[in-house]
Amino acid sequence: MPENLTVIAQLSAKPGQETALREALTALVPPTLLEPGCIAYDLHRVVDDHGSFHFYEVWRSPEEHAANLKTPHLQSFLARSGDLLDGDIQVTLLRRLASGS
Repeated sequence: MPENLTVIAQLSAKPGQETALREALTALVPPTLLEPGCIAYDLHRVVDDHGSFHFYEVWRSPEEHAANLKTPHLQSFLARSGDLLDGDIQVTLLRRLASGS
């Protein structure tokens, strides 16, 4: 059985768009958690940078993660992300090697 796919996505708000980006990202959480294959979809903010956000995601498979990128709620966010984001979304795909639990 293949290992789950872990995704770390880093997003930075344009100056003055911190609250709007936070609200837009927070709105992605409930529908994404309902997507097939979504095990975890946690939004974090950097402690000392209110405009820097990270998603910690765990997906059952790369295919299910890829399917999520095509959902209406994510496509809607991406369509307006140019107004909110300072730079590109940085995405890192990971495979867990060891667990502490």
